[in-house]
Amino acid sequence: MYNFILGLHNLLRWVIIALLVINIIRHFTAIQKPFSGIDKKLGLWLMIAAHIQLVLGLFEWFAGAYGLHGFINNGASEVMQNGTERFFAVEHTVSMIIAIALITIARGIFRKDIPDGKKHRRCILLYVVALVIIIAMVPWPGMEGIGRSLAPKF
Repeated sequence: MYNFILGLHNLLRWVIIALLVINIIRHFTAIQKPFSGIDKKLGLWLMIAAHIQLVLGLFEWFAGAYGLHGFINNGASEVMQNGTERFFAVEHTVSMIIAIALITIARGIFRKDIPDGKKHRRCILLYVVALVIIIAMVPWPGMEGIGRSLAPKF
């Protein structure tokens, strides 16, 4: 079951990256237009995908070897000295939680009583920062010790 969750987590990263790019393009092209239902729906789909990804990632952190078990079995100082364990137990986890928080904040911007152009610009900023964080902290193939395949393996 763990491998299935890991594969699903890998697959969902592509969905999130695609939705982030779509949202950024949509807000950029609609910057002079009213904040519409499609903007809200795209943001909602992105937020749902990001929160599902968070739940899957937290399951992996608690059930996998590189999260809680690493701290319990090896201690915090050993985890922090090992680059692979530190990446998955701390760096990847914290960065992705920050990115998901930014996505969630961007989703709520439509409720603000500010001009629509400002809403679009704020969404663009938050989504771009989230995308940069995600791209920087995904374990891409070729990253020594932490790289994962581009395609999910179930």
